[in-house]
Amino acid sequence: MPSDGDRAHRLRWVILGALLMGTVTGTLGNSLVNVALPTIMDHYSVDVGTGIWVVTIYILLFAVTMPLFGRLGDMYGYKRAYLIGMTVFAISSMLSPLAQNFPVLILLRGVQGLGNGPILPAIMAIVGTLFPAGERGRAMGAWALVNSAFHAAGPPLSGFLTQYFGWQSIFLAYSPVCVVALFLVWRLMPDDSKSERQPFDVVGAITLTAATLVLMFNLRQGTHIGWTSPASLTLWALCFGLLAAFLVTETRVRQPFVDLSLFSNKPYSATSALAFAQAFCQFGLLFLIPLFLVEVQRYAAAQTGLILACLPVTMAVTAPVAGRLADRYGCRLLCLSGMSVVALSGLALSHLGPSTPLWYIVASLSLTGVGMGMIQAPAPAAVSLVVPPDKLGVALGLFNLLRFLGGTLGPTAFALVLQTGGIGFTTNSFRIDFYLVTIMAILAVFVGLLVPESHGAEACLAEEQGDSGAE
Repeated sequence: MPSDGDRAHRLRWVILGALLMGTVTGTLGNSLVNVALPTIMDHYSVDVGTGIWVVTIYILLFAVTMPLFGRLGDMYGYKRAYLIGMTVFAISSMLSPLAQNFPVLILLRGVQGLGNGPILPAIMAIVGTLFPAGERGRAMGAWALVNSAFHAAGPPLSGFLTQYFGWQSIFLAYSPVCVVALFLVWRLMPDDSKSERQPFDVVGAITLTAATLVLMFNLRQGTHIGWTSPASLTLWALCFGLLAAFLVTETRVRQPFVDLSLFSNKPYSATSALAFAQAFCQFGLLFLIPLFLVEVQRYAAAQTGLILACLPVTMAVTAPVAGRLADRYGCRLLCLSGMSVVALSGLALSHLGPSTPLWYIVASLSLTGVGMGMIQAPAPAAVSLVVPPDKLGVALGLFNLLRFLGGTLGPTAFALVLQTGGIGFTTNSFRIDFYLVTIMAILAVFVGLLVPESHGAEACLAEEQGDSGAE
């Protein structure tokens, strides 16, 4: 009679399809709200400074808790982490349209972000344990395809739902997907609970989570409250104090929340730094390009959305191909090539001006999307090849946290350039930001030289030899 492991291996692509429903719901949970935000603000009679928290609280609590839930997945099983997270996400999504006032909606959005926290590290860790090394690029490519596709589909879908069915419908649209995902993962995924119970470093978990929460909050609010204001300086001091407490704790406990030796793993650190740079450029451009199109080229909002869509669409097309190529030629080649393309696209974008033709803008953004897509799948696949299986959850949680930090810092840095010295929305100010994309991408190319070189097939062979030697 076949074992659960044999059955899971045989059904691994079906299981991945079920798991990726969590990527669909998590991505839509973010992208659908952006377009509906003005309608939600009108419904509750709140201003933009208050209303933006519908978006911010979700992203903050999702991002900063990924290492925590990744570690819990390492300890108690990734299937359990996924199911609990999806259950919390589904319930909060169904309750959100019933919120009687704005604070209740913010609370439910925060719970939604917490529910999404375990899902992404669980998916990536399961790929790292369920798929042989020679298929992880393809598997991560499938994740990247779904992620990019629903980022692109979210805004137009949100516009349609909000206009014809009301803003409440955006939360109900993906609730059935949550239920189907819960059932399929529960039925198909074998139990991966750990028999040994390890001590949990509560102090380390709290201090790291709190430090990253304060950091991301300050990065998002600094342009509004002032970087040198007493509030901002207090937050910086609190962040560094919590980070220092975390580092001291991790060097003293026997079972640390994060094994700091993880960062002495050069391939892991390099891959995480490269993912940070990629997100810095990607989300920075997603912030910058709409401003350029509206303020300099005077496009309408609807036209701007269609033009901008070519970036996630080309990412979605490129990512699965890049995943297959990473399995064959190695993750390093794809990551280096991808960041090189991003550097070239930054130079191409730096030539944009008030009279630049539409075809040139679309071609430049598409080139950027190709470069981003070449990194999106190989980078997490590389992490799964160089991190021990018992640390995969927390390692991937930290990896994704660094991606989100890059995605937060990119728009902040670009906004600072636009605001510094009263430059404003001029062609020259945008050109400086586009040069910044090129500089960041070039630096990432040098860091990328440390990304693991071994091909997926070679790593798979090494795995099999290691397994046979252990028998």
